[in-house]
Amino acid sequence: MVQEFDAVVLGAGPNGLTCAAYLARAGARVAVVERNLETGGGLVTQELAGFKMNYHATYMMLGELMPPYGDLELGAEGVRFAYPEAQVSFLFSGGKSFTLFMDPARSVQSVAALSAVDAERYAKFRKEVDQLCEAILIPATFVPPVEPIEQMMLFREAGALGERMAEISEMTPLEYLESFGFHDPRVNAGLLYLSSMFGLEPDEGGMGFMAPIYLSRLTHSALVRGGSHQLSSVLRRQIEEAGGIVVVGKGARRLVLSDKRVTGVELEDGTTLKARAVVSTLNPEQTFLQLLSGDTIAPELREGAQNYEWEKWSLFVANWGVLGAPPRYEGYPEVVDRSLITVMGYESVDDVLAHIREVEQGDFSRMAGHGTVASMHDPLMAPHHVTFGTPHTLRWESWAPYDAPWDKEREGYAKRALDFWSSYAPNLKQANIRVSVAWSPKDIEAQLPTMKRGSIKHGAYTSLQMGYNRPFPECSSYRTPIPGLYVGGSSVHPGGMVIMGPGYNSARVVAEDLGLPIWWREPEIVVLARKAGYLPASERAAS
Repeated sequence: MVQEFDAVVLGAGPNGLTCAAYLARAGARVAVVERNLETGGGLVTQELAGFKMNYHATYMMLGELMPPYGDLELGAEGVRFAYPEAQVSFLFSGGKSFTLFMDPARSVQSVAALSAVDAERYAKFRKEVDQLCEAILIPATFVPPVEPIEQMMLFREAGALGERMAEISEMTPLEYLESFGFHDPRVNAGLLYLSSMFGLEPDEGGMGFMAPIYLSRLTHSALVRGGSHQLSSVLRRQIEEAGGIVVVGKGARRLVLSDKRVTGVELEDGTTLKARAVVSTLNPEQTFLQLLSGDTIAPELREGAQNYEWEKWSLFVANWGVLGAPPRYEGYPEVVDRSLITVMGYESVDDVLAHIREVEQGDFSRMAGHGTVASMHDPLMAPHHVTFGTPHTLRWESWAPYDAPWDKEREGYAKRALDFWSSYAPNLKQANIRVSVAWSPKDIEAQLPTMKRGSIKHGAYTSLQMGYNRPFPECSSYRTPIPGLYVGGSSVHPGGMVIMGPGYNSARVVAEDLGLPIWWREPEIVVLARKAGYLPASERAAS
C-alpha cells in the first residue's frame, strides 16, 4: 500500500511531534511514524495503582519559554507547569545544607549560612548565568547553528557580555565554575553536581558555555502537571486536529530513494509512505547506516555516523508509589522538605569527580544522587481516592554505567537507593510501598533505541559534536546532502533535554523548502539577541 504526503516525520518524540505540528498547521499533509505504541519518546508517564510515574524526562528547564508553547497554544490545550519556589537543596553531613530558589536573593541568603564570602560570589554568579541564558543561550536554541568562527566573532564584537560568552566557550565546565572562586567545598560540590547532573563532562574542553544553561535553568525548572506525557499528548492532538496522521507500532524499515533523492519511507509492515520531505529525528546511526543502504550514502556521512560519540554514562531512575508522609529531612531546615530536587551524597568537588570516574569505569557501588517527591508539587501524580494513608510518588535519579549486569542488579540497586534516601529522611523507612518501577541505562535504550547506550541527550556533548558540528557539519543545519532528507532530532543543534529546539528549527527549514507559509513569528528573545549582535542580524536558515 502506498500513501502520499508532503512530509513524513520519523519518531514521535518531542522534536518529531513539534516539527510535524508546525508543518501540519502550515497546511502540509503530514504523517508521523513511531515504532512504539505510544508517542512521546522520553516523555513517558505510566499510571500504576493510581500513581503516575515519569519513567524518563521529568524536569522541564524551559517551560513556557519554548516558542511552541505559545505558537501551538499548548497552554490553552491543557499543558500546565508546576514551578516550586525551592528548586534544589543540597544536603551535607552535620545537618548542613543550602537551597537554591527561583528567587536569587533567597538563594544568596541560603548560601550565606555556609559562607558569607560565597554568598557574595553566588550573587554575582547567579546574575551572570541568568543573563547569559536570557540574552544569548536560550535565543541560540531556537535558530540554526552558526559556524564557530563566525559565532566567536559575533560574541567578541557584541560588548562585555558577548566577550564573556566567548571566554566561557573556551573553558571546561569545571573551569567556568572555578572562575568565581567559591571557597566552601560544599558550595562547589553542589554547583558542580548541578552542572553535570545530566551528563555534562566537567573537564570537557570548549564546553564551558553549557554550564550556565544548567546552572541557571535548574533554578527555574518545572514539572508538567499530570505527568510529562501530557505534553506529548497535546502535541499529538495538535497534529491530528490539523489533518496530520500519527502511525504507531510501526517502525521504519528503509528510506526510499529515486534518482538519489529520498522520496519516502517503507515501514516494517511493507507500507510505503511517499513524501516530498522525510524528517528523521532518529540518531545518526539509525538514519544513515540502518535506513540507507551502503551504496547510497556518501563516505563523509557514513564516517560521521560511524564515529558519532555517545555519553560516557547514563542515569538510573527509580519510581515508587507509597502510602505515608513525604520525606522529612531530620536536622535540616524545613525548606528542604519542600524542594523540587534534593541532592545527597556529595561533600566536595572530589566526591563529584570521583563518582563520575567510577561510573565511567562501570562501577556503580557509590550511592549518591537526587530525589523528588513529584506528588508534593503536583497532586495529580498520586491517587485521590485512598481510604488509608497519604499517597505520594517518589523519584530517584543517580549516575549509572551502561555496561553493568542490570537485569540482575536493577531491583537491588533501587532498594539501595531508597535505603540511602532514608538515611537522610528516616521517616521513609515507614512508608508503605505500593508500586515500584526502576529503569537502568539498558532499559532506557530498550524503550528508546534512539538513546543508544542510554544516551539521554542522543549523543555526547563535546566541542566537536555541538552547534554547527552536531551531529557533523554536513547535516548540522537540518538539511542533509541527500535531497529530500532532513534531520530534526536531539542529535542535531541544540541537542536534547526536551527543549524542542531541533523540531522547531527543522520545521522552518522544511517549510521553506516545500514552499509552505511560515505562519509563526520569530521569538522576541531571538529578535533581541540579533539586535544585540549575539546572533546574525538577519533571519536565515543555513543552506
